[in-house]
Amino acid sequence: MKAKASLNEQDYLHNFMSTMTQKSDTIINYVLAIYFLLGIALAFKYDTWEIGAGVGTLNLLAYYSAKFLLKNSKFYQYVLSVVLAIFMAQYIYQMHGLFEMHFTVFIASTILIIYQNWKLQIPLTLLVVGHHVALAYMQNVVYTDPKGIQLYFSQVNFDTETLVIHIVLAAVVFFMNGYWAYYFKTHSQNHISKISDEYELENMKLASAKYTSLTATKEYNDFVHKTTLDLKLPVSSVLKLIDVSKGHTDNDQLLSYLDMMRDSAKKIDDMVNDIHVKSINSRPPGH
Repeated sequence: MKAKASLNEQDYLHNFMSTMTQKSDTIINYVLAIYFLLGIALAFKYDTWEIGAGVGTLNLLAYYSAKFLLKNSKFYQYVLSVVLAIFMAQYIYQMHGLFEMHFTVFIASTILIIYQNWKLQIPLTLLVVGHHVALAYMQNVVYTDPKGIQLYFSQVNFDTETLVIHIVLAAVVFFMNGYWAYYFKTHSQNHISKISDEYELENMKLASAKYTSLTATKEYNDFVHKTTLDLKLPVSSVLKLIDVSKGHTDNDQLLSYLDMMRDSAKKIDDMVNDIHVKSINSRPPGH
């Protein structure tokens, strides 16, 4: 990537990223609809309708409110990152700690790549780590009475070792997805920079060809203009000489020859005048 992008390159890059963001937003609309409907579907298992509909609706309101109120900001994308993490926590609760529900956060992390912004992985990571640490602690230390209040976090034994391995593996996935988001953005910028360079080089070639053409045309017009000026005087002299000669003879045959000569010389004079006028019209102003 060049140290400083040209104005055309910056405009092209801005337009490209805007287009990609619009397409990504469209995809996210479908993703959020699926996530919401999944929460409704999971509610059938343990009658968690309030959670499925309530939390799901709040998630959608948070995302679309941020997007609507801050139209010229990318803040709504960070809200999306948090919303996807909350959906994971919602699914885990709805399925009473079913371990497979933890994997939905990896899907969310992968989806965020489409925005080509590695920083979107940060809110997701922080919320997931905080959620897992807090609920693992509460499940193993606070709510341990099987007859008391139940905390639905994990149906498997989620001890410290399991927690650490789980967080490390999740962090690796988040890091790799962040890297791919960064890579795709850098690749897009380099590709646009290359296209911009080729476009500018092509413009330089066209400008050079145009200048060469104009220079050649100017030299040709100058030559034609000078040549017609050189021809006008002798042709005019021949016409005057013929007119003078006609006044000094009564020979009909000679007069006939002089008329023929005058007609030919007049045609040459008319042609030279036409060329001269066209050469003047073809010359740039001030020449």
